[in-house]
Amino acid sequence: MKLETNQISRDWTVLHEGRTFYVNYTQSDGQTLALCNRDNWEVWEETEDGTEELDVYGFASDGSEEKKERDENFELMKKLIRFCIEHWDNGFMRKIRKDLQEQKEALDDL
Repeated sequence: MKLETNQISRDWTVLHEGRTFYVNYTQSDGQTLALCNRDNWEVWEETEDGTEELDVYGFASDGSEEKKERDENFELMKKLIRFCIEHWDNGFMRKIRKDLQEQKEALDDL
């Protein structure tokens, strides 16, 4: 056997100041559709109209209010990503690793 590509994708649902955010991290050691036209991190917010990507992009022609909102969103995005990185290896992930090890051992018994 030969491993062609290894992709990891991790999702968090984060509640922050009464708002719900969905944060995704995807990385691959090969080409993958999940990373076409995006960075490793994506941040989406739950709104009344559904989920929307957190707006951190702007134009040179944006007014001061739009720039202020964009800058606040960019700081929020950094805060959310930092939070997810700090909670990457939580109890849930340790349980998954334990369960996977048990599955691996069970395969030896078959």
